[in-house]
Amino acid sequence: MEVFRKLVSLILLFVTAVALAVTVVDDSGRVVEITSAPERVVSLSPAATRFLVFLGLEDKIVGVTDYDSYEAERVGAMVPANIEKVVSLNPDLVLMFGGFQLPEVPKLEEAGLKVLVVNPNSLNDIIRDVVLLGTIFDRRDLALEKSEKLREKMLEIGKKTYNVPPSKRPKVLYLISSPGPDVKDIWTCGMGSYLNEIISLAGGVNIASGIAGPNGWPQLSLEYVVSQNPDVIIVGVYISGTENEEIKKILNFEPFKEINAVKNKRVFAVDGNVASQPSPDVFELLDLFYEFFYGGKGE
Repeated sequence: MEVFRKLVSLILLFVTAVALAVTVVDDSGRVVEITSAPERVVSLSPAATRFLVFLGLEDKIVGVTDYDSYEAERVGAMVPANIEKVVSLNPDLVLMFGGFQLPEVPKLEEAGLKVLVVNPNSLNDIIRDVVLLGTIFDRRDLALEKSEKLREKMLEIGKKTYNVPPSKRPKVLYLISSPGPDVKDIWTCGMGSYLNEIISLAGGVNIASGIAGPNGWPQLSLEYVVSQNPDVIIVGVYISGTENEEIKKILNFEPFKEINAVKNKRVFAVDGNVASQPSPDVFELLDLFYEFFYGGKGE
């Protein structure tokens, strides 16, 4: 009888393992086979780490890059990947970003590692990747529940701004960081970026909405910015407590002196680490941007 019970237990374990096996297509178009829910993950992308935290999978993270705010074993730079260090952590899965990290994928695979690329460019892509990762980690029900809440947030903001005519919407400039004294061009969010989508949903008009760039991040000349005369400027800030300092840099930036946003002191700061990493956390910006556009004044 004891032998029979052990046999049944082994069969159940086998059936469970098979049931968890999934084949997915990642954001680079690669087919990835996951034979069981990963228990040890190295995240080579801070954005990917945010997805794991969002899904309550922190206990699976065994390694992150030096650029990650999450506390775990450091594996070095995002590029080039420290293959030896990653291998030493014996991960079941390595999560990566697309774009400049893609050449690292075959190197990691040659070392025998399972790699998944998470590279969302839109809010719907982010929602899709929540479900993708939830499926891979056997948290599909939770992922579906959380993804539905993200979709509801989009609808909630969209309903607030849907009937605002273009003439009543503020023109918006997003700055990845405040410009230095000798800068000639600035980086911003443009066509095809999730931040462009957030600005639009929150009721603004991105002055770079028709301009393409790498992964949706183009450069603009100062002359172009001045010609567009944005009503609101939002700047990414990466060190907590320096928000007012960064805002003042823009208010005192000579080329922007005659821009409406500066003259009316409608310059606002957001956490650049959140804004620059496509993850579920960027949905927090929908309410924040709406408040910038239709709420109080800046500093």
